[in-house]
Amino acid sequence: MKGKPTLKQLMEITQLSRATIDRALNDRPGVHPRTRRAVEAAIKQLSSAAPTKVSPRAKQSAYGFRLLAQAGDAFTDELTRTAIALEAEFAASGVQLEVVRCVGAADDEVAARVREATAEADGIGIICTNTATTTSALRECMAAGKPVVTLITDVDADARHTYVGVNNRAAGQSAAFLMGRHLQAHASPDVAVVVATFSYTCHEDREIGFRSLLRQRFPHVNLVEVIKGADSGAATYEATKRFLEQHRKLDGIYNVAGGNEGLAAALHEYGLTGRTLYVTHEVNRITEPLLRSDAIDYLLTQDLRLLLRTAVENLKAAREGAAVPAQAIVPIETYSRYSLY
Repeated sequence: MKGKPTLKQLMEITQLSRATIDRALNDRPGVHPRTRRAVEAAIKQLSSAAPTKVSPRAKQSAYGFRLLAQAGDAFTDELTRTAIALEAEFAASGVQLEVVRCVGAADDEVAARVREATAEADGIGIICTNTATTTSALRECMAAGKPVVTLITDVDADARHTYVGVNNRAAGQSAAFLMGRHLQAHASPDVAVVVATFSYTCHEDREIGFRSLLRQRFPHVNLVEVIKGADSGAATYEATKRFLEQHRKLDGIYNVAGGNEGLAAALHEYGLTGRTLYVTHEVNRITEPLLRSDAIDYLLTQDLRLLLRTAVENLKAAREGAAVPAQAIVPIETYSRYSLY
């Protein structure tokens, strides 16, 4: 690409506002280091000769792609079930997609799986934390001519070809809108956010989006605390219990992560089920019965079939040397117990 990247191009890749990018470019105070790195990575990608291509090669009759899932157990189960349901469809287009479970895996183990897939597969789809250990292995994969597509949660722009998933900042804003509208008549409602780790960019982006929209649209809502879970039921249960021992009043809670069985159990123990508005993510074997029983009020999610189809399309295109977009944003879906299929 010739010439200097435009603000519009930087906004499309980073999903940041024009004002935020301007502050980062001009080295103004108040810019988060990760935001600054994202802008720098986007500039590097846009300034390269072919930012979203791998070396052109002849089309193969079949491709073997590997999807590494460093995610929660229930979500990985649902992802695997969906991939199996799409096996025949993928095979008809000359693709085999293997899901590799990395539930609870440390970053160095995920990096080892990435290097293994680099040697054995035609491309990698990945759900992972955005850490130096993992992104270094992903850059090695790209340098070896293999495409990398991130799903659900993103990494540095120069460590993948395409991100496929919802706009996570918009997902957090959607949760805040639901929360604020429900609590609009309350004089000074208290809400909390549950996160697992900000190493997942989706967790950080959701929390930022939630916080920013509450501040803009519903300033009467008090965000009293960010509860640190660990994407597991047991850890989220203990963290929520510690919080509730200090704050008995809780009008709403937004869980950006997993561990919903633990969060629901803690709310039930303190008599808050049905009284505390509860918004979280993903439809799976844990969240679906909680939604149907009114323990959870709203689920924000995406169509996993669309997600996997889009990821495979981009892996295949990149493998064949075609240009692929920096991001492929899929719609946010919102469910209550009355709209769940």
